[in-house]
Amino acid sequence: MRVLFDTTHPADVHLFKNAIRRLEEGGHRVLLTTRDKDVTLRLLQELNIEHVCLSRMGHGMASMARELLVRHVRMFRVAREFRPDVMVARMGISIGPAGMLLGAPRIVIEDTEHARLQLALSLPFASIILTGFGYLKDYGPRQVRFRSMPVLAYLAPSVFKPDPQILRTFGVNNDEPYIVLRIVSWQAVHDTGLKGASDEQLMAVVEGLRRHGRVLISSEKPLPPQLKQYENPVPAAHMHHLLAFAKLCIGEGGTMAAEAAVLGTPSIFCNPLRTGYLLALQERWGLVHNTDTLAEGYRVAEELLARGDLRQEWSCRRSRLLDESEDATDFLVKLIEDTASRGRAAGRAVTKAAC
Repeated sequence: MRVLFDTTHPADVHLFKNAIRRLEEGGHRVLLTTRDKDVTLRLLQELNIEHVCLSRMGHGMASMARELLVRHVRMFRVAREFRPDVMVARMGISIGPAGMLLGAPRIVIEDTEHARLQLALSLPFASIILTGFGYLKDYGPRQVRFRSMPVLAYLAPSVFKPDPQILRTFGVNNDEPYIVLRIVSWQAVHDTGLKGASDEQLMAVVEGLRRHGRVLISSEKPLPPQLKQYENPVPAAHMHHLLAFAKLCIGEGGTMAAEAAVLGTPSIFCNPLRTGYLLALQERWGLVHNTDTLAEGYRVAEELLARGDLRQEWSCRRSRLLDESEDATDFLVKLIEDTASRGRAAGRAVTKAAC
């Protein structure tokens, strides 16, 4: 079996890395295509995952449109040569047209209900739309729901063990309290018209959080000079070790908010965009607080940090989530294998009928 995975964001790499390993161990051929965005290429290199970079992230609608055209052309060429039995992606804009033209089934993992333009460009081409806990939309017979969070594909206890020694290698001591602050670039298409906190607001939040421990900023964009001293020293490949031992995670990125939460770290999402999985993490398990702005999130952070050590409480909440979740990687691998098998059977049926 030949499987093509497409990644356009650092989180996609983590989402698929264990499935890729499982498939390769099973003797299947895997090809990963990607995009130069944020730390995606560096992460792939650190994880020693072979890849083909199709494009570089643009800024602004015109640049993104040009990039999308380039990705479609290059994806078709790469896929035509590789001849995949299945194509897999999160969001799935790039694999859709190429997969349809080549007759390869397309599995799209979807968790971002508010990304209307991306959904309009990807889901019409999807063979299967895979959604996890809390997803708010219904796509009919093409939709497959599984009882888990996509982030558990790489953060479940069976596949991830937090290691404090890794942090010490980069100058972070898990015995000393620290807080992770996540800043996004607000360059994604679904971020159009939105903006994050100003440098002055960020500085005020950092000054407040410093009273509770060391502040480490993970940022998609360059930090201003006055915040450089707080820049996270831990490489992207080891970011989850940092989140696992943090006293608190607060920021504008939904993926990192969910990652921290499923690791049992109190998490605050500061963004007006809402996704079903983050709402479920708040309403069903109490692992996340959803707020609209960083200023609002900081007020929640002060309330939580005033309560002292929340680790035991969040650990119990995390245990309930894990008890109610199935193995996300196992589910994805079986779905890929079943989809490829059905695709080959359909192809044989067509060939037989033609004869």
